[in-house]
Amino acid sequence: MKVTKKEIIAAFEKYNLEEAKSIKIIPGGMVNYNYEIKSVKGVFVLRVMGKKVSKTQLNFEFKLLESLHKKKFPYKIPLPIKNKKGNYLTKISNHKCWIYEKIEGNQIKEYDNKNLKEIIKALATYHKYVKKLKIKNNQKIESLESLSRKYSIMRKIVPKNKKDKIMLENIGLFLEFFEILKDIKFNSNVLPVHFDFHKDNLLFNKNQLGGILDFERSFNAPRILDIAHIIKCSYFSGEKKFMKRANFIINEYCNINPLTKKERQLILPILAKDNLWMFEKFYHSRDDCKAGEKGCIDCLNWIIDVQKNVLRELKKLND
Repeated sequence: MKVTKKEIIAAFEKYNLEEAKSIKIIPGGMVNYNYEIKSVKGVFVLRVMGKKVSKTQLNFEFKLLESLHKKKFPYKIPLPIKNKKGNYLTKISNHKCWIYEKIEGNQIKEYDNKNLKEIIKALATYHKYVKKLKIKNNQKIESLESLSRKYSIMRKIVPKNKKDKIMLENIGLFLEFFEILKDIKFNSNVLPVHFDFHKDNLLFNKNQLGGILDFERSFNAPRILDIAHIIKCSYFSGEKKFMKRANFIINEYCNINPLTKKERQLILPILAKDNLWMFEKFYHSRDDCKAGEKGCIDCLNWIIDVQKNVLRELKKLND
């Protein structure tokens, strides 16, 4: 998706933020495009949605951000700014976009126990702030039945490229989980999960986490989904201490926001289910995914590695 400087300026002029003095693209992100814009009123980020996002989902995100702001959430978040018509959303090249004041900070390059403590502290605090928040959203964790239909089609694919080959060589691993997960219910402590809580969306000032970005995937789901997501995202392919890292994350979370015994037992199963969803998504990588073919293949291999660890640990528990 190409957006011209002229289009960016035209979109920015729809806000009461004075004339744009400078514009530069912010690297990163899998789907969306972000531009830093400076004016006499400050530094702002124009976020251009790289895929079709429903108004319902965007309204959910905006209401969540507004609620956190009103509750004086202790971390900086991208609070949307209204345009001259009183709306958050503007259009640019037929894509929805919105603006917020830039949050200062830096992304960490790698996870370690020190920054993971900060990350878990932020997640546990976030869950405390949103636990009683009721915002309607149609998005749900995809059902096993729906995923099973997709996997039935995938397993019949005739390989034409490297991605097909990787998928077919490893689909048996993922098919095992349909039997493992079939009777498990994930319905405890449902709240607006962030669902993208990883280092690329977190801003640090020196050693302290100060800002949290990208709430666009947020929806109502069990809070353990966010914990499982951090376990996955902090895993390095080939790492031999998968459960040591997982237990560290779980225990740090419980120090601030205790989990029930049942929730602790369900973290690996919900991680497995999330991997089923992600494996299918990255195999059917979208045209609007900026990672490209190689990036999607790397993600497939990473998810395969995580799922192997999950299967091994679940088998240990059942022995």
